[in-house]
Amino acid sequence: MRRARKKSESGVVLLTVLSGILILTVTALALASSVRVAGDELGNRKEHLEAYYMARGGVFTTAALLTHLSADPKEGFLVAGQRSVEWGKSLGRVKVEITDESGKIDLNQASEEVLEQLLVVLGFDLQSATTLAMTILDWRSPSSLARWSKAAASGNAVQFDRPQATGSDFRSVEELLEVPGITPELFYGHYARKDDGKFLRQQGLIDCVTVNSKSPKININYAPYPVLLVATRLNTQLADAIVAARETKPIHSVSELTSEFPVSSGAASGNLTTQSSGRFTLLATGWGRGGIIARIQALVDVAPPVGSNGPFEILRWKDSYAQ
Repeated sequence: MRRARKKSESGVVLLTVLSGILILTVTALALASSVRVAGDELGNRKEHLEAYYMARGGVFTTAALLTHLSADPKEGFLVAGQRSVEWGKSLGRVKVEITDESGKIDLNQASEEVLEQLLVVLGFDLQSATTLAMTILDWRSPSSLARWSKAAASGNAVQFDRPQATGSDFRSVEELLEVPGITPELFYGHYARKDDGKFLRQQGLIDCVTVNSKSPKININYAPYPVLLVATRLNTQLADAIVAARETKPIHSVSELTSEFPVSSGAASGNLTTQSSGRFTLLATGWGRGGIIARIQALVDVAPPVGSNGPFEILRWKDSYAQ
């Protein structure tokens, strides 16, 4: 009896010890896994921080280079009309996409016809495009019925900002979202499935309009294709020729279109230019060694007013930019 009891007690002790060992093993494995995950997360954060500062450095470096543009590649790192620049670094690489604001349609300079054509190119039928173009023009007028109607519909007529209406101009592209009829899909663009199953982004108003050009003319080196179609009066042959020409090298003069390509620019040439606005949108992408990406979008003025603190001025900055 005593031997049986001792064996039973020994078995209980053994099971207790084994259970304790099992619990300690599971705890150690969980702790090791937690430490490994924390280490991976710390490594990812470190790499993202490196990618972010590469993108940040790309913005400031490109802005400085844009203050000394040259028509000859031998005379400068950046040439007028160049649309991107890229560097390889020991920690990764950075690419900066350059868009002169003069390559977009200025909301405060555009006529009803130009806005109507842009909306048609973006997929509107003619009647809807005409109505919406008139609404946009009304929105920027000193006594905007559209502004008043929107404020009244909200139940707060105080939202009708009379000083803003009196100023008439759009103060930002995002203000378009306040205009009746402008949907997020029209403003930001959308993705469409191609025949091969892949998705392709369709551009929206945010890609095509600006408030920083201050000119009705369109810079053909930077204009997105919908804007080129509008600027060339829907002349697809001329728009395609411009795209083909600038893929090879920046276009230095509108006259190159007629001398190098067998197309007739006709009356459309009056809407085209290669002159810079002095204001550029820079989209900098930094890649870490492990493939982690950081993006920054900035609007810079490389010809700031006299008395500014530096050779260029940052007008807008957006971290973690996503398209």
